[in-house]
Amino acid sequence: AVVSTQSAHYGREFDAMWIHFFSNPLLDAFELRRGVNIIHDLDIIPEPVVVESMLRACRRLNQYPLTVRIFEGIKDKIPHDPQIYQWMVQELTPVMEELGVVTPDTLGLHIAPDGKGPLPY
Repeated sequence: AVVSTQSAHYGREFDAMWIHFFSNPLLDAFELRRGVNIIHDLDIIPEPVVVESMLRACRRLNQYPLTVRIFEGIKDKIPHDPQIYQWMVQELTPVMEELGVVTPDTLGLHIAPDGKGPLPY
């Protein structure tokens, strides 16, 4: 299995803490977005189980646009290694299908408005 960048440094306690955070029934949309931003600001790619808990929280709070941003954030962190992004999507496909979530690529958000290739950023 592919190991996320520096995930061994953070370990299982880190994953468990964030899974617990995103699974909290008292979590609101503001705290959900704050948690996603904190993880995005760290120098890691979260494990699929953490991303799954983010996606489930987004679904529970009706925050579909944030699911797209989560995938964009993962993809932006590893622009020169698309295999990790594809692995992440592959690992999360069952959850994505269950929740009705699609990637930015599926939505066509990676294509320039003129249709002539990917966005320059």
